[in-house]
Amino acid sequence: MEVVAHTMEYQGGHIASHLRLRNYSDFDYYAYKRIYEECFRDMRTALQRFPIDCCPGREELECKKEKIYILEMDGKIIGSVAIYGNEIDDLIVEKGAQRMGHGEALLRFAVSHMQSEHVSPIILHVADWNQRAIKMYLKNGFSVIKTEIV
Repeated sequence: MEVVAHTMEYQGGHIASHLRLRNYSDFDYYAYKRIYEECFRDMRTALQRFPIDCCPGREELECKKEKIYILEMDGKIIGSVAIYGNEIDDLIVEKGAQRMGHGEALLRFAVSHMQSEHVSPIILHVADWNQRAIKMYLKNGFSVIKTEIV
């Protein structure tokens, strides 16, 4: 099955984020894996992308831990965002905490963080299937700069 994917670039203004996140640690693995797979399962199933559950392994996450930022509430992980170079990736929010502004807060944190380090352009990739995410990105200063079938 073909997947339509968009590359989006941040074209908004300066963002200040006061969100306090911490970096991923191996202690987070099982909670992170559960949320990651929960977030991508519906899309991967609909798009027939296998394996359906595709969270990176412990070793790979350990190598990326300085680039993965964890959002907690009351000592529980509810979301995460990764920043790899000039790309925002793996923005995830636990299903029960979605539609409460956490995804937008994670996105704004990532843009603010990248701006503070003078990273440009700021990009992300999103499947056309994920219209909720696309609407959030558009609302927050991102524009589609490329669409391709993968």
